Amino acid sequence: MSDPKEYEGYAFPAICDKNTPNGERYVFNEGMTLRDYFAASALQGVLSNPKYEPATYMGVTARLCYEQADAMIKARNS
Repeated sequence: MSDPKEYEGYAFPAICDKNTPNGERYVFNEGMTLRDYFAASALQGVLSNPKYEPATYMGVTARLCYEQADAMIKARNS
C-alpha cells in the first residue's frame, strides 16, 4: 500500500488549533490510517458473529478485513 497521506488518509488526526508561520495547520499526531480504521470496523462485524471460531480463522480473517478495507478505500476514491 502506498503512503497513507497520498492514498487513504488518516482516520483521527490531531491538528493543532494554531496555524504555522506559513499558514498551514500543524498535525502533531496523524492517528491511525483510514485503512486500519476500515479493517478494524470490518473485524468488529466478524467478531460479533457467534459462530466465528477465532483460533481457526484468525490469519484468514485479518487478511479478509484488510481486503475489505482496500475495497472500501477504492470505492471511496472512485
